[in-house]
Amino acid sequence: MLCIIMKTILKSKLFAIALSATVLTLPACDDWTEPESLDLHHPSLEEQNPQLYQDYLQDLKNYKAGEHKLMLVSFDNPLGDPCKQAERLTALPDSLDFINLNHADNLSSGVIGEMEKVRKEKGTRTVYTISHDVFEAEWTAKIKENSNLTEKEALEFLGECTDKALAICDKYNYDGVIVEYTGLSLVSMKEEVLARYNARQQNFFSRVMEWKKAHADKALMLYGNVQYLVPENMKMLSEYDAIILKTLSSTNGDDLSVKAYMAVQAGADAVAGQEGVKNPVPTDRFIACVETPRIEDKEQTYGYWNTVTPSGEKTLASYGAAQWAVLSSADFVRKGIYIQNAHNDYYDNSIVYQHIRESLYIMNPNK
Repeated sequence: MLCIIMKTILKSKLFAIALSATVLTLPACDDWTEPESLDLHHPSLEEQNPQLYQDYLQDLKNYKAGEHKLMLVSFDNPLGDPCKQAERLTALPDSLDFINLNHADNLSSGVIGEMEKVRKEKGTRTVYTISHDVFEAEWTAKIKENSNLTEKEALEFLGECTDKALAICDKYNYDGVIVEYTGLSLVSMKEEVLARYNARQQNFFSRVMEWKKAHADKALMLYGNVQYLVPENMKMLSEYDAIILKTLSSTNGDDLSVKAYMAVQAGADAVAGQEGVKNPVPTDRFIACVETPRIEDKEQTYGYWNTVTPSGEKTLASYGAAQWAVLSSADFVRKGIYIQNAHNDYYDNSIVYQHIRESLYIMNPNK
């Protein structure tokens, strides 16, 4: 309601300014063949009522510090300084908890400045993803070029990639890291393959855990398949602030729940037969992952579910996930949602970021 009132005041004053400026600068009829552009100043909300704006920002920070459903988004930040509104972190909805930058390194001073601004003013934190999947793909490419490379060299290469990626956090003062690990099914994995798989997994996550010890104030989230972790690695999950489920390809809310139950069951299986041992998978921090519709996707394949709304239209994945997040479960807690590629939502409607804003409202209707 506060935003609506402030926007209404702003529009009224801008109209009055524009009208008076136009009247005052109207030239004589003989001069109309040479029109001049008007350099109007558009006052910000902060300029309209500084105290009201400061009160709003404090209320926003209090909201984020309290209990609520989390909203994370990934954002295609520019490689240089932001030049237009769609490239600005400051233009994203104020109520976002985390912004995951798609281009984590080589940040411009303009992007770094906006990271600091949204953190200080709105309590919005910026993170980035380090992906074991990407490191494995890079190693596979090296193997194709040189088949004589050894597994020892693989561990060294993957470890160097991990350390380099983790160092980016301090380089730009990020607020945390999302760790991506898809992994492979352990079912029917041959002993030799399992040993190599286990070693690489340990090599990756041991470095992440060492980083966490030195960065206790930073957020750490896992984006992956818990069921593909070897049992000895599951005990680290309590160190993660959130477990983001690999549900990007899910097409309904039931599948989101299935993914959560699979994670919980994987933990139960890992300690089966060990009396008194607690399930190592924390059940109070599951986040569902979806994406915004892609502008070029005319078939509505991405960013939509197979379910339909009462009007017969395909359900937006962001709306469906937000509605899933507010439901209760006996065995796990739905902590929030992660929407990938938020930038697509800037242009999709007359109201910028409309789908994200409405998803926020579904999860946290009081804000």
